[in-house]
Amino acid sequence: MKVRVFLKVSPVAILLAAPMPSIPSQAEVAPCAAPTIKVASQTGGKLQFNIQSPCRKGQLVLGRYGDAWGFLERFDGNGYLAFLLDCFLGDREIDLTFMNEWHFTDHSCSAIDNALTKVAIVWHDHVDLDLHAFEYAAPPGSDYDRSASNPGSYQTARLEYSRSGRSYGFMSTVSDGRQLGYNVEVYTLLRHPAEPRGLITMAVSLGSHNSEPDRESCSNGSRNQLRVDLDVYVLEHRTKLRHYERVFVAQPCNDASTRFVTNLVPNIVLGNAPAGGAANAE
Repeated sequence: MKVRVFLKVSPVAILLAAPMPSIPSQAEVAPCAAPTIKVASQTGGKLQFNIQSPCRKGQLVLGRYGDAWGFLERFDGNGYLAFLLDCFLGDREIDLTFMNEWHFTDHSCSAIDNALTKVAIVWHDHVDLDLHAFEYAAPPGSDYDRSASNPGSYQTARLEYSRSGRSYGFMSTVSDGRQLGYNVEVYTLLRHPAEPRGLITMAVSLGSHNSEPDRESCSNGSRNQLRVDLDVYVLEHRTKLRHYERVFVAQPCNDASTRFVTNLVPNIVLGNAPAGGAANAE
């Protein structure tokens, strides 16, 4: 799935810094009508945007989701743009700004299902990180180790949810670490109201597309080991959105079992307790 690009800088700086198509002279510029924008809610707490604007071929669109995060998209050569937005920040307004400063602010992520819990990691470096959700003590690499290599789907999670009477999830957004700006991965859990008791352990590991070979992907004692700043978000019904600032550090090269870092992202405690165990709290 294509991931949105999240940027913690001003809209003006983004538009000035990003590669731009050639701009015709003032005399050649024709009026550009407002784009045609269609927004539809998708299962799993996402929004599908379809935008058509033939006079904006190749142009950038700057979006803002809530007060803190923005995403960057570009029209194709036909003036068409389609993207999915994962609503991991909850019910926040979405603003789209086009090159002529035309704004679209008529939609929000208000359609989030109360039964959904979302856990997200956001990072800037060109490094492939994988968010893992080990459902019910599943071992790494098993069918219930949800990650970019085994994302599952909303449909699969819903079938397991209905069959077992327990909570199951899927990776609703993944990234290979190669995006311009910020990368995002989101685990979405369908939380069952009759869940007796359970624990989903969250972890972060290096993915298979590490795009910064000048930094070591595991630590052998050298000074140039891999370090990546992370923002972690936990969205759960009836609780305030939680945000944690973390740092992923390359793990020892001599033990593959330690490559999963488990102290960065709160675990999901199922049953009557809210997501996030005391051991993970700031």
